[in-house]
Amino acid sequence: MINPHWNVIDLDPHTWRALGRFFGPQQYIRAAQPGEHGLFILHENGKLLRIVDTRRGLRTDLGISAVKDPVQLAHQLHQTGEWQRVHVIDKRHLASVAAQAPATPHQDLHLDEYYRLIYQLIWGNHEGYVCAPPKADNWNGWRLGNIKTFLSNISVDSTLAIGVLEPGRLEIGLILQIRQGIIDCVTTFEALDLTKETLQVGSKLLEIIWQQLGQKFAPPAAVLLCTPAVFEAWINGENKRLILQLAITASTAALAIRKDIDPTGLSGYASPKEA
Repeated sequence: MINPHWNVIDLDPHTWRALGRFFGPQQYIRAAQPGEHGLFILHENGKLLRIVDTRRGLRTDLGISAVKDPVQLAHQLHQTGEWQRVHVIDKRHLASVAAQAPATPHQDLHLDEYYRLIYQLIWGNHEGYVCAPPKADNWNGWRLGNIKTFLSNISVDSTLAIGVLEPGRLEIGLILQIRQGIIDCVTTFEALDLTKETLQVGSKLLEIIWQQLGQKFAPPAAVLLCTPAVFEAWINGENKRLILQLAITASTAALAIRKDIDPTGLSGYASPKEA
């Protein structure tokens, strides 16, 4: 699903295949993580409807006949240690979310804002959907507030780019053009004139990309180049600042950020190199 506000060009299938795993609207909604052993208790205003264990299936042996205090019940069951996460869900709450989400046209919302609305509807009622431990307020250390802060620091039309590569081989080459704080163009490194010989993490490729972005798109604001191993660590790790600092020291990453931009809004990272 593509954001209708985006202009998507130069569909490099290799890059989009590598990025596909990040287009997961369900991450806004779910608390359960892939492979997690969970217990789901569905009730309707306290009346027990169904209990399902993700490994053992339907459970009728837990001695639960009603749900009087969903918060207390979730925590008590989680403390037994049998499940990694316990979910207690009121069917009425799910019905309310399903009714409110499409109740009025949301054409004024960008796609991610709409999913954020769904997130707020589901998790705004603290007793409608209870889970223990609670749903994380971030994804692998990424927080919406940090990203918004970073984008708000880009006061003029700008371009961001990231390249994930091994010598001579590009895995991800993504370009985002920002206008008025909103992504309006998404493309790949196919829009640039790069040769196989130049595909190597370092200052030389960084300068080539920086120059070409300025010629073909809005002025570049930040460019990150790194190896696939560094990219995975940066995406999934908590201390993103340290991960990039160590990678830059080891020459497995290279970063340039325009001088007028404060980079600290993006996961607290301060640039070691300013363009």
